[in-house]
Amino acid sequence: MEINKIYNEDCLEGMKRIADGSVDLVVTDPPYTMTKRGKSCRPNWMPNNMGDNVFQGEVPSVKLWMAECYRVLKYQTHFYTFVNTNDIAEYLYIAKEVGFKLHNIISMIKDTKMPSRWYYKRTELVLFFRKGNAKPINDMKSPDFFHVDMPKKSNGKLHITQKPLDFIERLVTNSSKPNDLILDPFIGSGTTAIACMNTQRNFIGFEMDKGYYDIACKRIEDHKEETDGNQ
Repeated sequence: MEINKIYNEDCLEGMKRIADGSVDLVVTDPPYTMTKRGKSCRPNWMPNNMGDNVFQGEVPSVKLWMAECYRVLKYQTHFYTFVNTNDIAEYLYIAKEVGFKLHNIISMIKDTKMPSRWYYKRTELVLFFRKGNAKPINDMKSPDFFHVDMPKKSNGKLHITQKPLDFIERLVTNSSKPNDLILDPFIGSGTTAIACMNTQRNFIGFEMDKGYYDIACKRIEDHKEETDGNQ
């Protein structure tokens, strides 16, 4: 499989072409469960107009994609996945079932709020797992919480659930080294790819939605041109 490329396909099909134990790190923000007007929806797969449309289609099997992540990861490596409160119990159970061990739960504290009847929501959670024996992160002074500025339409937001580039870069640099291979099975607008490019890592990503796939590819090409022009 060609590296430093995003594939417009279901990650469950695409990851079959990745060899066992060939990936150094997985960082991903999967389409997890939410409730909008009483319907189940998947914000990662909303149409790219970033409107209120709910997801139409089958929900990816958490057990299947996590098991594939475990298979392709090398021994003694890390796996980060965003999760919400609806899915955290399932993610923890399934991750353990497929072989991962929990290292920590990281809080991403946003500069934006979401109204709620059960406290304002400013935090997104990242589950931090390992495969095999424990290895330390590269910056062992890192706290388990990070204050971030969320992407906004006014400064180039491209995806409804787009994450801050500097936060993804922190995860990538803490759990890998230059020239390592990073996988993101649900790469959305390509933030993980840009983080890898900025930190001299290689990447493979999958994105089913053709609209977001095209956005991510253009973002990567624009970033390459910008980087080459600054050299």
